[in-house]
Amino acid sequence: MGAIRLAFMFMLTSNFALGAIFWDENRVQVKKLAVKNHRPIQDYGYSREVVMQKIHLKKDTQGYYVEDVYCHKTFRNVGPNRMPRHTVINIEHTWPQSRFSTRQSKRNQKADIHHLYPTESQSNSKRSSFYFSEVEHGTSPTYDCDDSKLGYNSEIGDTAFEPPEDHKGNVARALFYFSIRYDIEIPEYEEMFLRMWNNIDPVDENERRRNDIVEKEQGNRNPFIDDPGLADLITNF
Repeated sequence: MGAIRLAFMFMLTSNFALGAIFWDENRVQVKKLAVKNHRPIQDYGYSREVVMQKIHLKKDTQGYYVEDVYCHKTFRNVGPNRMPRHTVINIEHTWPQSRFSTRQSKRNQKADIHHLYPTESQSNSKRSSFYFSEVEHGTSPTYDCDDSKLGYNSEIGDTAFEPPEDHKGNVARALFYFSIRYDIEIPEYEEMFLRMWNNIDPVDENERRRNDIVEKEQGNRNPFIDDPGLADLITNF
């Protein structure tokens, strides 16, 4: 059991030993971890720069590059002080802007780096605001992107988007964070897949490093990266 979960369980038993622990109390306590020291970024442009020029910027013998998370394509013409063209590679809001909370600042939600990832612009547009799930008879979102799928899901009764295997856990933990941080519910059918992905695609070193950088930039951490098992303490997102 992770250190955060141990501290969390101690906090629960200390504060609520005289009564039942309801799922919403678990959610409240995990939210305290998500909002701790959060300094919301006011400039979305700055958040884009952090994603492209710090978090996902890599270098090889040919120079700097960024790899998108949906198609695993490599994009050059980027560097520590150089942004790529947004018509080629753009920023994906893993939690779609159309489903932002109306009770909290949309600017803060838009610029929250914890759910921002670099994606090839066409696949970004194709994903649109479709829910995440595994799809039946899916097709590539673009002609040269075989790692993601856009297709029908009978559980949803609508089109859904399935990200690459190595990004499924990242998607799950980003959405868990966003749901908790901004008090927005995740639909049951999407949550089922996210919980599964959280288990089958565990946190890796790149995701931990990303969490560290985001903390430096906006003050807070994604607790589901620090301890993915926290998701099991919440009955419904």
